[in-house]
Amino acid sequence: MSLEETEPPSQTLDNVLGWFGDSISLTPLPGFNDSDLLNDFDWSQTWEWDHQTQAQDPGCDFLHSYSQDLDAYIGGEATNLEVVTGVPVIDSDPPPVVQLPNDDQSKKRNRDELTDAQLVKRSARSKKKADKPSEVSRKDSNKAERWAEQLLNPCALEITARNSSRVQHYICVLSELASSSGDSNHRLASFGLCALRKHISTSFVPPSTLTFASAEVKMFQKTLLEFYEVSPWFALPNNMANSAILQILSQEPRDKKDLHILDIGVSHGMQWPTLLEALCCRPEGPPLRVRITLVSDLTADIPFSVGPPSYNYASQLIGFARSLNINLQISVIDKSQLIDTSPHETFIVCAQFRLYQLKNSITDERSEALKALRSLNPKGVVLCEYNGEGSSSVDFAADFSRKLDYLWKFLDSTSYGFKEENREERNLMEGEATKVLMSSGDTNEGKEIWYERMRKAGFSAEAFGEDAIDGAKSLLRKYDNNWEIKMEDEDTFAGLLWKGEEVSFCSLWK
Repeated sequence: MSLEETEPPSQTLDNVLGWFGDSISLTPLPGFNDSDLLNDFDWSQTWEWDHQTQAQDPGCDFLHSYSQDLDAYIGGEATNLEVVTGVPVIDSDPPPVVQLPNDDQSKKRNRDELTDAQLVKRSARSKKKADKPSEVSRKDSNKAERWAEQLLNPCALEITARNSSRVQHYICVLSELASSSGDSNHRLASFGLCALRKHISTSFVPPSTLTFASAEVKMFQKTLLEFYEVSPWFALPNNMANSAILQILSQEPRDKKDLHILDIGVSHGMQWPTLLEALCCRPEGPPLRVRITLVSDLTADIPFSVGPPSYNYASQLIGFARSLNINLQISVIDKSQLIDTSPHETFIVCAQFRLYQLKNSITDERSEALKALRSLNPKGVVLCEYNGEGSSSVDFAADFSRKLDYLWKFLDSTSYGFKEENREERNLMEGEATKVLMSSGDTNEGKEIWYERMRKAGFSAEAFGEDAIDGAKSLLRKYDNNWEIKMEDEDTFAGLLWKGEEVSFCSLWK
């Protein structure tokens, strides 16, 4: 049968508000790696920053309270700021003065005293001026604008190298530029600086950040709705997953009367209203029974996985399903519990943005989890994960760099998606996303590694159907045109890109 009639409609406010009820009223919104970084610096040039300069700078006052923690972390090295710091090559023009977030004149340096931030920005401008747009790739152009990473990554490298004086230097420079209310670079500098301080000092208490678990239920619901309207970060993987579920159902024999979905995801119920509606549009109608088994995870450091304690979408979603004459059952199990399956149902696993948090140690918990899923004999597995370059590493700086890359894309895309009046909703989403800097999982392991794991676990890749691909492309057109979808490997791989760079991938397995 054709999937044209059963394709999940685009995730809109209309069909989602139906199961949230009348409690919400909304106005819809309109539609490094380390070696590369080090190569950007010319270590033959130097900049002397003496202790008196540091002492006069109010932005560095907090360093005095961190000196003992830093000494303990580094191992008792000297922590004075008489440093020789490498800087990038710049042209002979006088460098511009950096406009600090709070415009405090006492924090501005003389024009002849360059900070790393000034030099990074100046280098980026000089490079852009020298190169014609046609000669600069989109990815390189994006990198040139990301000056916060060009300060945070070297700081992480110096922490790994246990160079206390340079660590203090970078932290001082970052403290001047970090701002939780500035643009994407300033916000990344703020979040990254907190993560570096926490890594250095176990006594450091980061400033309070609004997260899913601390949000009020109505605010949480409203934020989810608006995020799905302004960003395909989760909306597109959910759309692809729903299309894959319908694709699998269309291939099942008639005696399979029930549908059972194992939900290992972060949608908090947002994925399922459109699927339920699509099930009703099938010529044979919806399955006799639809079961959703949600695998809970109370690990609060997994981004987007834990909602407010009092949030329970089950009753609302069941009510919505009842209005469609669908017999829906929802159960919640712990990840250690056994999963109940039946031979009379089509059992499908939907794993989205959760498995990467398992440890990639000698035993490789990720591979073990996939083998456990294979033992359940599902008819299909939808795997969606963050996509990047490289593999997990025990090196702090390399791991930190990949997480910064992930977080930059999130912050940059939310800046485009949310408008100023929705700043509270944006802050909630970004506060949740920044957990990645403190988490143990590797967000950017890369789809090739995941594909190898799936094959070793006994799965084979399945191509997405034409209707699934067309539906995803249609959905993406409602968002900012910096978003793209890329199909690869004979349509078994659907990649979501932001400004030409990989964000996540969706895949279907049998």
